[in-house]
Amino acid sequence: MFSRTALVVCLSVLTLGACKKDESSDNTPAPKPGDLMVGHAKMRMPVPVGIGTVGYGGFGVTADPSPFAEIYPATTRIHNHPDFRAMAISRGGDFEVIFLRADTVGIFQQFRRGVVLELNQRTGRDFDDVLIIGGTHTHSGPGRVIDMSGPFELIADRFFPEFYKGMVDAMADTVELALADLKPGRVGYVLANAEAGINDRRCEDGLDYVNGTLPLLAIEQEGTLTALMMAYPIHGTVLGIDELTLSQDVAGGIEQAVEARFDYPVQVMMFNSWGADMSPANPDVDQDTLALGHSGYDQMERIGFTVADSVEIGLADLAWDDAPDIHVETHRAPISRDLMGYEDGVFPFDYGAVYCGSGYSADCDIGTLGEDLDKSCIPFNAEFPAPDQTEVTAGRIGDLYMVTWPGESGTVLAEQVMAEIRSFGNVTDVMYLGYAQDYLGYSITEDDWWEGGYEASGALWGPKQGDYLAAQVVEAFGRTFGFVAGGEEPSPVQPFGESQYEPYAAATPTGLGDVLVDVPAEVVVYEVVELTVAGADPWWGAPVAYLEHADGTPVLRANGLPVTSDGQAFWTDLATNPTYADNLDAAARTFEWTFSMPTRHAVVSAGPDLPEGAYRLRVEAPDGAVGVQIVSGVFNLVESVSTL
Repeated sequence: MFSRTALVVCLSVLTLGACKKDESSDNTPAPKPGDLMVGHAKMRMPVPVGIGTVGYGGFGVTADPSPFAEIYPATTRIHNHPDFRAMAISRGGDFEVIFLRADTVGIFQQFRRGVVLELNQRTGRDFDDVLIIGGTHTHSGPGRVIDMSGPFELIADRFFPEFYKGMVDAMADTVELALADLKPGRVGYVLANAEAGINDRRCEDGLDYVNGTLPLLAIEQEGTLTALMMAYPIHGTVLGIDELTLSQDVAGGIEQAVEARFDYPVQVMMFNSWGADMSPANPDVDQDTLALGHSGYDQMERIGFTVADSVEIGLADLAWDDAPDIHVETHRAPISRDLMGYEDGVFPFDYGAVYCGSGYSADCDIGTLGEDLDKSCIPFNAEFPAPDQTEVTAGRIGDLYMVTWPGESGTVLAEQVMAEIRSFGNVTDVMYLGYAQDYLGYSITEDDWWEGGYEASGALWGPKQGDYLAAQVVEAFGRTFGFVAGGEEPSPVQPFGESQYEPYAAATPTGLGDVLVDVPAEVVVYEVVELTVAGADPWWGAPVAYLEHADGTPVLRANGLPVTSDGQAFWTDLATNPTYADNLDAAARTFEWTFSMPTRHAVVSAGPDLPEGAYRLRVEAPDGAVGVQIVSGVFNLVESVSTL
């Protein structure tokens, strides 16, 4: 267990230098940092339409089955295709940090360990200290990547080892691509603020309070800003499970809105921070009221536009550094009821418990739930226990310090952690990365936990979890920078995915490449253009539609990238014939992919905002081999219906 009693003197409090863990005692010269190199990459998540999502309870929603969902309802749509994004900042192997953000609810330490070991096998390097993986916390990301059974199946559906392996491989691919992209450059950061994008959703604590601090970390390659990372506190879940949709959700809306503020391609990636009690706002943004909208999609776009305003203001004050001190370490801490200091009879669950008070009526009054809140829980057991250890990464890039949190922390708890970190010495600016490295559910202060509510019910280790983890995070920071003596830590957990599986056999597509329903010859502005094509089994990935002029030249977004169905300009639906409900195991079927593109978006910057003219859609459909290209007919976009 971490201890703050013994301080070491390998550093100065004023300089906050760094001592590496487990330094050898020989006289080998310590490595020195080299020139700064920076890189970035992104990759589509290999997620099949039909898999269940995770974050909401998967019950009570009507949905057809699919080969990729068991307990949770199967998805049928994509809007803002989930992906992985990475940023690498390096002055050599001992002086680097790699950020990998995933469109997932969070990251379990076993999942991260799988990525670390995969990268080690590929490169011969150990990325355990330097790789920070965080989830955007979309509840419309895929489940089935947690191999812990029991109550965890109620959280994320049954484990799907082949899909999990594909996710690990793609995450490792994304990191390798970012490292391959390394170029000379510099880094810059600033602390912006975007309070207008969030609301305080926790009524039980008696506060109406938000902290919209928005750290921005930018990289510049050979004189050009090419990637931007942010850490924003938002519980980014606009879409409900009944939407049956795979989506980046709010994070994607923010990322694309910020990208639209540049006139050239800049990769934007959003980590979540203390989003446990911060719901998405519904900001008042000038809108085109004639646009045919979807309430959830429109809200994502409004939030994105609002946050992009704050980012644009903040970027003017970026402080650049071409030779920052870089130091990052990962530490591990044990977890148990005894270590948390529970008295006899309080939270009496040796293996943890969750959903405490879930049967209580909602009550926003202070102190009215009674004394038995800690007894009304769903317990874990010896066969399926809650995690008995966790991991935390801390470090710095120049004057920007960072720390991760294993799950969803409330705002007040995060502020407490950052205040304690600043008390160590010359630390002012802290980037707090929640939903990262591990996931232990919700964490709030102990006093607040006893007020009950949704956030309290989601802590895996009860009322003392938040304060205990806060102490471990502060200790990890202290160990990283030598203020707290090192000591014994748990060994890394084993990764998921050891079980055997029979590879999924994709159905043979019938009519592959056919246009089933073509675009109309004439489309009036504000209508939705639709195209249905015969693609392949979603196991190979969703087809991508590109918006083009009639002559085949691409229609571009404000930042110069093509308008495609992977972004928020479209949504994509899948139907099958025969349906999965009629024949789940059909060896062949028609996969009917329908692309829907509004010609106007309520928030203009979210869509192509097309002028009158002649356009077409071109579809690239993967099929597990070379794929097929499908081209629609031409549609003429007009201001009013033709009288001819």
